[in-house]
Amino acid sequence: MAQKFAWGIDIGESAIKAVKVRRAGESVVVQEYRTIQCEAPPGKAQSADREFRVRNALAELQFEAKLKGCPVAVSVPGRDVFPRFIPLPPVDKKRIPEIVRYEARNQMPFPIEEVIWDYQPISGLDVPGEEVEVAFFAIKKATIYGYLTNLRLAGISPDIMEISPLATYNFFVHDQAVETGSVIIDVGAGNTDLVIVDGDRFWIRSVAISGNDITRALQEKYQISFEEAESLKRKAASSQQSEKLFGSMRPIVDDLIGEIQRSIGYYKAQTRNVRIEKVILLGNAFKLPKLVDYFRTSLDYEVSLLEGLNRVRVSGSADSAKFESELSSYAVALGLAIQAVGLGKVNIDLLPREVMRERILRQKIPYAAAALVLLAAPLGLGYQSASSEIGRCQYEIGPIEEEIAKYQKQLDDEGRAAGMGRVGDDLKLLSSFGRGRSEWLLFLDRINLAVNELKREPFRLNSIREVTAAEAAGLDTRADSLGRVGAPRADQIQGLGQKIEIKLEKDTRFSAKDIDDLRSLLQAQHPLVTDVEGRGESQGPTAQRTGAGAAAAGSGWIYTFWVTFATEKAAPVVAAPRPPTKGRPVPIPKQGEKRSENLRKID
Repeated sequence: MAQKFAWGIDIGESAIKAVKVRRAGESVVVQEYRTIQCEAPPGKAQSADREFRVRNALAELQFEAKLKGCPVAVSVPGRDVFPRFIPLPPVDKKRIPEIVRYEARNQMPFPIEEVIWDYQPISGLDVPGEEVEVAFFAIKKATIYGYLTNLRLAGISPDIMEISPLATYNFFVHDQAVETGSVIIDVGAGNTDLVIVDGDRFWIRSVAISGNDITRALQEKYQISFEEAESLKRKAASSQQSEKLFGSMRPIVDDLIGEIQRSIGYYKAQTRNVRIEKVILLGNAFKLPKLVDYFRTSLDYEVSLLEGLNRVRVSGSADSAKFESELSSYAVALGLAIQAVGLGKVNIDLLPREVMRERILRQKIPYAAAALVLLAAPLGLGYQSASSEIGRCQYEIGPIEEEIAKYQKQLDDEGRAAGMGRVGDDLKLLSSFGRGRSEWLLFLDRINLAVNELKREPFRLNSIREVTAAEAAGLDTRADSLGRVGAPRADQIQGLGQKIEIKLEKDTRFSAKDIDDLRSLLQAQHPLVTDVEGRGESQGPTAQRTGAGAAAAGSGWIYTFWVTFATEKAAPVVAAPRPPTKGRPVPIPKQGEKRSENLRKID
């Protein structure tokens, strides 16, 4: 049943945008809208404590807007989602779910049990015998449960979790009547979303270059704080130095335009008879006229801005002029709300199935209680009829209670498996390090802060896990394996210290200097580190190679280190006695002394 009212909440990098709409026939009316900032305070890195700031902003939105009692659709960043567009052979419609499930298992770069996924056919359904194309999207359960944790701590229970670029697509198809062969470019603070609209078909991609990269270019050029650079960017249009400011931004803009052109070229190569004619720009970055002009000069298409609403109307209780002046910032939130009231062209939903079942179960309980009241009503007619009705009531209650118990057990089991599987393993690992385990939280925090504060092409902490003694010794844990000839015994490895595997990733291939810098960083992070061993490079699971070794999407390259640190089982290293020296004594470094103070940057 279509909802009459709904909220769309776009959780961005620097702000949360929310729009409430009312369905009016086949269109919607904007009832109210809000923007809640969640930027870092001056003097702090934008990545620091971001989850805390997002929770505070969501709680503020919940307090001001009173979201309870109204369906809520929430955005998921496109950069966190694994997209695939899968052609299927001509089959009966009833077999499509089965075939999609089979294709998903084959094409997924990680186990399908670790992800939440959804799909939607986008072409070929209306023509018998034609090939059917399906849009498939997946996200790791750990990622989606992280978003759900923030929402629930703020008192928000979402009904739909949609991907940001698909919400943008829903808004444009509903309101703007986008022509065939159009490209929508939404430059946000954290990443850029690209949506190609080709009739009933669509194609999306998220690019790592963003508005924050333009701000960092100004920050590096003029050696100012991030906040000052952001203010300078926003005022560049009216500044007397606008030409000079744009010159500082141009290298980043050229990189972004290059990614857009490669994406369009890739889509043309994969699709027959497509003709791109128009580009539509979204985002506050395009309030700078010179940036818009530069896109018009660099792209061989008609380039325009989102200028106003067509089908969507704004209620008289809201400031329509202000809303339309900020429309490009609300496109995602509007698309979410349009989908929530049943008017979306795409209806992908990445809300976990166990959360859906929990909501359905909660909806059943009031009806069951009402049924019990109705069944008990004949008690006033007399003892005999009352006894009969009580017996029938108990007969009806039994299956309901069994169903509730069955669903509750299933919810508990799936919740533990999905919500705490990987997290529980990580917590167990952190709690079993032995001596100095409390220092490892600081160790990980230092690594994460150091690699995230790089100016360009940042290294990212991909994963961390314990290396078992058998694995360190080169032994295969399978029953039919004899291990490696000449390898040390597992008990010998156990006495040398604890090994931890750390994987770091970046968008482009690792150089020898990158590896040396990362090894130095790991050695300098903790006084107990005794050895850092490079374990080799691998290509990221979602990387798509285009051109000469550049990563087109997702994580590009991953480098693995094995870090050994002294544990209680490791024997202490005793230095050999030194002969006495004449004159001044030679200073001996104190135990635990830091080997490097500058851990914030990797050259």
